[in-house]
Amino acid sequence: MIRRRVDLAAAMAIVVANMIGTGLFTSLGYQLIETPAGFPVLLIWLLGGLLAFLGAVCYAEIATRLPESGGEYHYLSESYHPALGFMAGFTSATVGFAAPIAAAALAFAGYLGGLWPDLPEKTIATAVIAALSALHALHFRAGLAFQKLATALKAGVIVLFVIAGFRVAAPRPVSFNPLDFTAAEIWNPGLAVNLVWVSFAYSGWNASSYLAGEIADPARNLSRSLLYGTGAVIVLYLALNAVFMRVAPVESLRGVKEVGLVAAEQIFGAGGGHLMGGAISLLLLSSISSMILAGPRVIQALSATVPLLRELSVTDPAGNPVRAIAFQATLAILFLQTLRFDTLLYYTAFTLSLFTVLTVAGLFVLRRRLGAPEGYRAWGYPWSPLTFVLGTLGVGGFFVASHPLESLAGFVTALLGLWLYRASDRAK
Repeated sequence: MIRRRVDLAAAMAIVVANMIGTGLFTSLGYQLIETPAGFPVLLIWLLGGLLAFLGAVCYAEIATRLPESGGEYHYLSESYHPALGFMAGFTSATVGFAAPIAAAALAFAGYLGGLWPDLPEKTIATAVIAALSALHALHFRAGLAFQKLATALKAGVIVLFVIAGFRVAAPRPVSFNPLDFTAAEIWNPGLAVNLVWVSFAYSGWNASSYLAGEIADPARNLSRSLLYGTGAVIVLYLALNAVFMRVAPVESLRGVKEVGLVAAEQIFGAGGGHLMGGAISLLLLSSISSMILAGPRVIQALSATVPLLRELSVTDPAGNPVRAIAFQATLAILFLQTLRFDTLLYYTAFTLSLFTVLTVAGLFVLRRRLGAPEGYRAWGYPWSPLTFVLGTLGVGGFFVASHPLESLAGFVTALLGLWLYRASDRAK
């Protein structure tokens, strides 16, 4: 019997926490290398937000129609073929969550280093992953309560940060008026490259779909969690990035990973800025926690179909996938000990976005096979899925051109999943 223990508030918290994480507090510095500060940067964040929202609109129909845990593993298996679903599930189970968890843990340690510079980053990151994984493995409801509280605190701190930033008496000379920029400055070649960074920052908009089988009243709450959560994050992203550029010199932000710490020092002074940097590091805990919640559900669903991996699908008496949680934590710790921060981000980006595109395109397959659903229907169909597919493929194409080796590594990971699927199929 399915235990539907995740209410709407918790499902939204998982979406918001997955989205607001490493990308928000690290992306802007890299965007400013290619794009002028002000309106052109906010336009990139708006375009990325609209693309994410279109994805959420489409996923809401797919997840409502197929309300089982596992995300793309389940959706692609139903829409196309189990082999494709297995490839997506294997990629998510091995790198799709473990690598972002490692990146977020490193970002957490980096911000915490603003308070205590001598802290060993990798040791702190490892300890955080182990502690949060233990929390979710040992007590599901306690982990869910922590997720709600941590996400509420995260949103509250960001709102306070935005209010404080707009109250700064002497802002930097940056314009958010599109008329102050030429067309070449707005639509420059860096826009496409920077959409890659923004797309990473918006990733996680589909997070609640991975726990679809545990969400209470999925016919109503699945679509609401995806749409409400994604919409709220878009507003927060635009406001916070405007504050970053408004209060800090562009030179101090360009190419810097801890842009939140730089902006906090400008608003609150050196001492207050370091304290805010510590607060930002704590906010990243909710991102790590939410991925630790979602990822093992994919591992559990996937491993149940593979004899060699079936032990990972074992749950405790409360239905918690404890072995999958431990497996994911081990992978994440291995990644953070062996790969650089930027490599962790690049490794997963293209392959995961490709499976997301295939999932949204599967909406056409489901509509043709089953007809329009009686409940929630994707707004703007067929234009919403078509726009998402074309837009995401465009961003993915630029990413492959700029990071071919990392993209190839991610694709090879997916092919390894296909090999494992065929090997397990022959072993049955």
